[in-house]
Amino acid sequence: MCSIAKQSGLRVFFSSTLVFFFLFLSPVSSAFFTSTVFSYPYTLKDLGIAHRISNLTGKMLIINFSSPSCYYCNLFDKETLTNKQVQEFLRGNYIYVKIEPGNYKTTFLGKSYTNDQLFGVFGIRGTPTFIFMKGNQVVTQVPGYMKPDVFLKALRYLVRSVENGLKESFESYSKREDNFTGNPKILSVNKSDVEFVLKNDKNAEYVESMPKEVDINKLYITNSQAIANQLNKAGVIRVLLAITN
Repeated sequence: MCSIAKQSGLRVFFSSTLVFFFLFLSPVSSAFFTSTVFSYPYTLKDLGIAHRISNLTGKMLIINFSSPSCYYCNLFDKETLTNKQVQEFLRGNYIYVKIEPGNYKTTFLGKSYTNDQLFGVFGIRGTPTFIFMKGNQVVTQVPGYMKPDVFLKALRYLVRSVENGLKESFESYSKREDNFTGNPKILSVNKSDVEFVLKNDKNAEYVESMPKEVDINKLYITNSQAIANQLNKAGVIRVLLAITN
C-alpha cells in the first residue's frame, strides 16, 4: 500500500484485516474466460467521475480492478454482482467503478491517468483486486474472488467500521448475522453538483414530492428540506438537498 501513498498522495485509513482474510479465501487469477459481463447496471467506468460522486454523496468508493480475460473477474460479475442483496446494498451505500487495462483517460485527484497507469498507481498485481476508498483515503485493499455472501458481509462490515466505528475483527463479524442496511443521511449540495450527479449516476432521481413507493437504496435529490426530512425518516440511505448559493 505504500506505493499508493507515494505516487498519488492517498492515505491508508483502515487495517489490513480483510486483506489477510481474503488472501487465504480467494484466488487471484488471470485465466481466460469469455468476455466482460456488466451485470451491475450502476457500474461506472471513469474513476474521476466515480470519485467525485462518492465525495458528493458521502458514500464509500469501490474500485474493481478487473480484466476481460480474467476467469475470476468474470465469475464475480456473473455470480456475485447479479445477487439481489449485493446489488441493493451497493446501490444504497457505495459507488462502484470497474477499471480494466487500456488507454482510457481520467482525471483523478488533479492528475491525468490512463487505466494502465492506474493499475500501477494502486500497485495492482492481479485481478480481481478491490480498492475501498473514503474521500481521498484508501480504506483497504482486497484481492481475489468473493462469493455473494462473503462480499455482502465485507460491504456491511466496512460501512459499520468506517462510519460507525466498529472495532470487531472481520473474522469474528463474518460468523454472525447482520441485516444492516446503512446509515440514512442528508447531505447538502449546490446546483452544479446536482447536475453532475444526475448526469452520471443512474441511481439518482430528482423529486419535488414524496414518491408513492420509497426505495431506500435510491439516491434522492430534492430542493425541499421537508421532503428530505421525510425521505430520511423513511429510511432512505442517502438524500441530497439542493441548495442555492
